[in-house]
Amino acid sequence: MALKKILRITVMVLASVIGLLLLFVAVSVVPLKRKPIQEKPEYAAMMSRLDSLHPEFVRSTKGFSFGFAKENITPAHPTALAGYGNRLGKVYTAVHDSIYIRTLVVDNGAQRVAIVSADLLIIPPTVTELLEKELPEVGFTINNTYLGAVHTHNSIGNWGEKATGILYGSYEDSIVHLIVDKIKQSIARASMNMVQGTIRKGSIPVPTAVRNRLISTGGIDSLLRVIEIHRSDSSKFLLMSYTAHATCLFSRDLELSRDYPGELVDEMEAAGYSFAMFMAGAVGSQKANPPEYGKPCLVWMANELKTKYIARHHELEPVTDSTLLMIRVPLELPSPEAKIAKDWQIRPWLFNAAFGKYPTYLTALRLGDIVMIGTPCDYSGALTASLDSLAAKKNISVMVTSFNGGYIGYITADQYYDRDHYETRLMNWYGPGNGAYITECIHKLIDALDGEDVYPGGTR
Repeated sequence: MALKKILRITVMVLASVIGLLLLFVAVSVVPLKRKPIQEKPEYAAMMSRLDSLHPEFVRSTKGFSFGFAKENITPAHPTALAGYGNRLGKVYTAVHDSIYIRTLVVDNGAQRVAIVSADLLIIPPTVTELLEKELPEVGFTINNTYLGAVHTHNSIGNWGEKATGILYGSYEDSIVHLIVDKIKQSIARASMNMVQGTIRKGSIPVPTAVRNRLISTGGIDSLLRVIEIHRSDSSKFLLMSYTAHATCLFSRDLELSRDYPGELVDEMEAAGYSFAMFMAGAVGSQKANPPEYGKPCLVWMANELKTKYIARHHELEPVTDSTLLMIRVPLELPSPEAKIAKDWQIRPWLFNAAFGKYPTYLTALRLGDIVMIGTPCDYSGALTASLDSLAAKKNISVMVTSFNGGYIGYITADQYYDRDHYETRLMNWYGPGNGAYITECIHKLIDALDGEDVYPGGTR
């Protein structure tokens, strides 16, 4: 009798568990809608918003002045690592190399902009939210602060809430405040050492250092995009952007590190630059391509990029246009359609409950005849060719950077939407058509910042 009772109770418990699971699935999982974003009202709203942009261009006759600073954000005590979800909040065990905030402040006498790069996985939305409130303390706003990250997968976590906190360490207010305070300090310090200077720009092909990880025959963006600054006090600065993911180190490597971007910055400063900084480019689908991963990859990637740059840096072109302008445009997005299988998605309410709901933006910075585009995603390097083509027709240069203070997952070429890969299966969150959508938005931002038709307040 006792055995029968135990079996009956066991069956009842299992039935209850199965019933609860079925109920959860019924209320949280639905068939994938597959309606392209171009057929949704958010698309029309965003196109209208971009078409109505009429930024005021003021070209100063004073030229540019530049200031720089870096602030160490290595915590006093070990934190969780952010980058690989399978770590589930593991704490770093050693410091391979310290992490920083690096800031370049640019002024043309009419406008002033801060370009900020953090040695983090992304600029967390929690950081952006606090920055928006506190940047006025140092004379800036979120609208003239261009944000980006190096996208190292071995930097600090503890800045995300809800499910992000499970993956990258539970949220700690002190970490968010540390990052925000150091960004403000770097901007304030950079603003205090402004010296007049000139800009040179270039794009150096380094095809050996990157490959497409989504599909072997897919496109790559092999260009190391650089902005070189020469100040009148003989100091030289370098801003670099490249598309290969900063994933030299493995998930089992529990050391704090900037990954290869940190090694590259250090190498360039050792080669004679007073200040160097790096911003992750269009890293979606783009992977580092070293002979060996792990710590040897850090050195190989940095050396490959440095060697190719030095060999061709004489090809850099002078920037004579003194335009300086930044815009920040709210990005319209439909309800999330995060997939759990090819034809199934979790309901939007569950996605938002798990990851939170933060505003997202596209940012654009016109620096002379260079247009920098900040995206809140892993924008694919396979999509940048059309941007370069458009920019070439306008006699300008374009540099796409990622992780500008929000995050919407991966934006990849639409023909791979159903490919069984984590970029397209798990991390493509807003339905089909987003590759074309975000690319069209960037095209319109380039058009708006070209200023070819009208230059109110100034001349070209």
